[in-house]
Amino acid sequence: MSQRLFPRKNRSLHEAMAVVGTLSGDLAVESQSAILHDQYNAEIQLVPFALMRSDAGLRAAYLNWLNDPDVVRPIGSPALLGSKGPEFVEQSFARFTRPDSPGFFVRYCPEQVFIGTAKLDAISAHCSSAWDGIMIGNRLYQGRGLAVAIYRILLAFGFTALGLNRVSGGCNEHNVPMVKTFHRLGYALEGRLRQADCIDGQFSDHLYFGILRDEFFAANEVRLGLKKYNGGDFPWND
Repeated sequence: MSQRLFPRKNRSLHEAMAVVGTLSGDLAVESQSAILHDQYNAEIQLVPFALMRSDAGLRAAYLNWLNDPDVVRPIGSPALLGSKGPEFVEQSFARFTRPDSPGFFVRYCPEQVFIGTAKLDAISAHCSSAWDGIMIGNRLYQGRGLAVAIYRILLAFGFTALGLNRVSGGCNEHNVPMVKTFHRLGYALEGRLRQADCIDGQFSDHLYFGILRDEFFAANEVRLGLKKYNGGDFPWND
């Protein structure tokens, strides 16, 4: 099945919300065992962590990404610094298979390769909000402009299947590609914590962004699709 998010110039917000309200329950259930994709862009799929528990090759690749300083350093998170072992991967699978923190592996379909992860974290049912995050762990696929396509699928999922009203995100001030991605998607810069990050011994600011459901509808057009996963190994390269 699929759900299209119409820009406000083509459909009123009231009409769009009526569609979301009708389909969100079914989408939320089906998405637990389905692969997310945009029918307007065949390059990217988001595969739930829950479907990949037994994939040893993907677990090994994920651990390699987490231990690559060139991947984790720009994120500016102390939790990702230092050496990590299989137990960290186990903790990640436990975390990103919870209802309040769905995580996905990002699959680049033209080359049949998993390249990173995406998540909606700290979901609040009371506030209908979440925090986003992506990591393109395979550095061969950084700098290709794939983050926007990944985010469109992730946010479409959040604003339809999960019925969210707001998604928050953030990045270091020097992470220029991520700043550009937020702006291109329609996020608003909402705050700056001065010298909150310390990367390679240098203090720098952390920027906070946010996007509301109607803002996403106005700035993006995406047809969210769900593909059933029937088991078996994905063909992929590391």
